[in-house]
Amino acid sequence: MKSALSGVVVLALAVALQSAIIRQITLLQGSADLVLLTLAAWYMHEEAPGSWVWAVIAGLMVGTLSALPWWLYVVGYGGLAAVALFLRRRLWQTSYFAYFFLILVGCALTLGLSWAYLRFVTGAGIPLALALNRVFFPSLLLDVLFALPVYSLMDEWAAWFFAEEPTL
Repeated sequence: MKSALSGVVVLALAVALQSAIIRQITLLQGSADLVLLTLAAWYMHEEAPGSWVWAVIAGLMVGTLSALPWWLYVVGYGGLAAVALFLRRRLWQTSYFAYFFLILVGCALTLGLSWAYLRFVTGAGIPLALALNRVFFPSLLLDVLFALPVYSLMDEWAAWFFAEEPTL
């Protein structure tokens, strides 16, 4: 119960920061996804419980603030969770390389789903090359720039939260 409540608080804080501050920092038309970085850092921490619930909660929170359908973010963050849980099972110890790979996959999933929805469902004529050059690559660069600070903050939070009590 304690981990669920604190996880919701951390995700709500990430969504609030993303919608109020981080979305104002743009490079061309791309912006960083703080919720994606927070989820990736959470899933890469060894002591943190791996659960699909965090991806669904984060997707619902971001989806309610977006003009795109809410299920796009639930599917995108769910794919991020699937890859992260696969990496945690396969790797002996998680590394920064796995974290950056997870950011690349998550960015590709969320932005790829958004582009596909806009292109094929709504009929917006956005060419793939333009979407890659103006949105995907700048967003990925900003995600990588914010990745290490978010990872260190989530690592400290998880170390504080999952600290073992001293035995007498």
